[in-house]
Formats: sequence, C-alpha cells, structure tokens
Amino acid sequence: MEPSPHELNQPKSKVESPTTLLKRFSAGAAVGLIIAALSWGSYAYFFDNFIPLTNGIIFCLGLTIISGLMTLKWGYNTLESLLQLLS
Repeated sequence: MEPSPHELNQPKSKVESPTTLLKRFSAGAAVGLIIAALSWGSYAYFFDNFIPLTNGIIFCLGLTIISGLMTLKWGYNTLESLLQLLS
C-alpha cells in the first residue's frame, strides 16, 4: 500500500523531545552563568567596587535565564557567539 501523493508532500514535524530542549536550555544557562560570574568578578577587581550579594545574584540569574532562552530558541550557534564576545 503506497501513500497518497498528498501525504508525500507533507513537511516533517520539527517537534523536539523535552529532554533535548532541557539539555539545550541547560547548556545555554551554564554558559550564561559562567559569563555572569566572570563579569561580576572582573567588575569588582577592575573598579575595586564590590557589587552587593543580592544584586550580583539577581544579575547572574537574569543573565543565565536569558542566555538559556536564547540557546533554546536559536540553537547552539548562540553559545559560540556569546563565548566569542568574551575574547
């Protein structure tokens, strides 16, 4: 039994599994956390002005979530771009 020509022209679904999405978000969040920690530490060292702990944690969490969502939406190429900005 052959599929009808109408079924052959259907685009393949791009739905990904939840574990794949969670892995992608986690990778982006980890890179975001590293970038946030480096920024926090380098700011405190360079300007000799320490950021309060609550402000630093809020900044780190915000940047972590944002980079995780960027990676979730646009893929792993976003991580490469973010890491290139550090050098």
